[in-house]
Amino acid sequence: MDEMKAPPIFVRYGGAKKSSFDMTPEEFEEASQSILRRAKEKAFSKGLPIYFSQNGIVMAEYPDGHIEEAKNY
Repeated sequence: MDEMKAPPIFVRYGGAKKSSFDMTPEEFEEASQSILRRAKEKAFSKGLPIYFSQNGIVMAEYPDGHIEEAKNY
């Protein structure tokens, strides 16, 4: 029997005062960190992991902080 999967959580982008194309590297890094922080807050508050790619491998970071290769994403 297939395991039920939680629907993905989508972070809404926006609110930046300028386009990412017009940002300095420092502004871009700050915006990136803000987006990551919001994604973690939203997913972790629901007990869900966030997924990201590292060296071409899909990884999952869980609310308790552990990170592992995502086997079934």
